[in-house]
Amino acid sequence: MLKIGQLAQIKSESPYTYEALTQIVNAVNSLGRATGVDPSGTIDPPAPIGRLSVTAADGIFDLAITDNSSVNRGIFYFAESDTTPAFGKPYVHFLGSSRNLRIALGNQTLYWRAYSQYLGSAPSEPVTFGSPATAVTGGGTAAGPALQASTGSGTASGSEGGSGFGTVTQSTFGPVILR
Repeated sequence: MLKIGQLAQIKSESPYTYEALTQIVNAVNSLGRATGVDPSGTIDPPAPIGRLSVTAADGIFDLAITDNSSVNRGIFYFAESDTTPAFGKPYVHFLGSSRNLRIALGNQTLYWRAYSQYLGSAPSEPVTFGSPATAVTGGGTAAGPALQASTGSGTASGSEGGSGFGTVTQSTFGPVILR
């Protein structure tokens, strides 16, 4: 959070300037807390979510994240699915501030994990469905089209799972390809 080290000296020399600067610092820090950013750098990542529950039927996957940790406004949730428990090229599903996702992916067998992130933080540690990660089969007769290669999320490439908005502020792997 924003801090001005000279405030004590300013208070004794100019009480009006001190009061104005204190109000500015409080406003900037309040805005940072409300949006999940730190105006003077990065903020700590959120605690890992408590649990991920996944069910599926007729090709529809239903996810529920349980997060009993203390969070601030501006938290975002992500779920990732992959055909392997190593999550080498996961598909990122952005949930926004919601902790539920219902998505039709057809009769596939997928592994799932989820995590949270503030806009100005690193992502929390991912939590898998099952320990070790347990596959969930969509069921039904609809297979859907073959999966395209993952292109990642935020500033992360398709092979950088668990990144949410990204762990760096700018992409270093080239332009983002939208399909």
